[in-house]
Amino acid sequence: MIEIRAIRPGEGHIILESARELGKTHYWGPTMSATAADYEAALFCDGPIIGALVAFVDGVPAGTALWHRSFSTSVGKEVMYLEDLVVMPDFRRQGVAEALMKEVAKAAVARGYQKIFWLMMDWNKGARSLYSKLGAEIEDGNCYCSLEKQALLDLAS
Repeated sequence: MIEIRAIRPGEGHIILESARELGKTHYWGPTMSATAADYEAALFCDGPIIGALVAFVDGVPAGTALWHRSFSTSVGKEVMYLEDLVVMPDFRRQGVAEALMKEVAKAAVARGYQKIFWLMMDWNKGARSLYSKLGAEIEDGNCYCSLEKQALLDLAS
């Protein structure tokens, strides 16, 4: 049985394990610096901008969804950005991702958001299939870009 609920204090380690799993396919390796305490601090502070859901299968953590508030120029309002949806390897193809997406949608609607958006790795055919099935519009041609570390400092100077 799949149970989805909001993360609770003391469960930052569940997000961390999911992030480590995601890091394997995103090649974060030693560049990943997040800790369970970082997640706890961000989730349970006054006025958090992020939220997290945890999926359990028979009481075992099976996946997570981490989102944050964002703003859409085209909508002109605050929207939800789904930062990461992760299903642990032993629980893939069992409906966990779809159950998490359904709860993410409920959370967005409850907060009055008119849109959820996220990035998907182009090689992830399983995710593409699921998101299409759920009615997501998938744009071609977008690339994920980032500035960090020395490049960020250089540009800011």
